[in-house]
Amino acid sequence: MAFKWAGWAGVIVMTGALIFGFSSGDFSAEGSAILDLAWGRVTLIDLYVGLFLIGTWIVWRERSARRALPWLIGMVFLGSLAAAAYVVYAGTIVRHSDPPPSG
Repeated sequence: MAFKWAGWAGVIVMTGALIFGFSSGDFSAEGSAILDLAWGRVTLIDLYVGLFLIGTWIVWRERSARRALPWLIGMVFLGSLAAAAYVVYAGTIVRHSDPPPSG
C-alpha cells in the first residue's frame, strides 16, 4: 500500500514539473545548455541509471516483452512520471507469485 501512495505522489509531482517545464521553458535550447554543464551530464546519467533499474524491474515483473514495452517507452519519454505510474499499477495488481517486499 505504501508503494501505491508513493507512486501517486510521484505521478502528481512529475505531472506538475513537466507541465511547468513545457509551459515555461524551451526544451531544445535549454536542454543543450544543460548538457554543457558537468552537473547536467551527471543528472542525465542518473536519469538513465534509474531508467535501467526500474525498466529491469518492470521487465522482470511483467515477464512479457509485449506488456513491458509500453511502460519502457513511456519511461523514455516521460521519465519518472511513467515509473511512478507503474508503481501505482504494480501496487494495484498484486500477483500471488510476487515475493513480498523486503527491508
